[in-house]
Amino acid sequence: MEVKILKKIRMARDGYVLISIIFYIVGIVCMTIPSISPLVLCITGGIILVAYGIVKIIGYLSDDLYDLAFQYDLACGIFLIVLGVIVLGCNLRIRSYLSPGLGLLILLDAVLKVQTAKDAKVFGLEIWKWILTLSIIVATFGILIIIKPFQESQISHVIIGCGFFAKGLMNHLTVKETVKIAKQIQGQEKNEEDTDWEE
Repeated sequence: MEVKILKKIRMARDGYVLISIIFYIVGIVCMTIPSISPLVLCITGGIILVAYGIVKIIGYLSDDLYDLAFQYDLACGIFLIVLGVIVLGCNLRIRSYLSPGLGLLILLDAVLKVQTAKDAKVFGLEIWKWILTLSIIVATFGILIIIKPFQESQISHVIIGCGFFAKGLMNHLTVKETVKIAKQIQGQEKNEEDTDWEE
């Protein structure tokens, strides 16, 4: 694999890990500090959406071998950037839609990861079971955030926080495992080709 391609994959992988860490932090903050200003939430949410969209596009363009972690990221990345700009531009005017909107994004990402788990199983990657399990958990939190069964209670903030934390864990695991394994497999295939050529 060319050095440029390796750098692009490494950049995409590291970007996903960074975004996952941000989701961890957001999740913990939502669970422990529920009285955050709506304006701060809107601005922070908009910036995270734009950054997440950029990382997704970089991932899609990274030429990963099996394209498991990044296969749906071009359209999702563009969508996230546009949505992030809207959130930053409108701020408090859309705050009543922010929670269900984030829940919808969490649900969408979880559903796409179900497909990723299926593809990982086809490639023989044992990690597909964990990706599928986390996808179901994240989807459940996404649905709860959308329907808001507990309204504005403390439990509602805990559910949102758990949703973000689980989403971060799902993305972190998917990218860390599938991208690393794909690179190792390609290296093995390259070594086999070199051996055949020498013989």
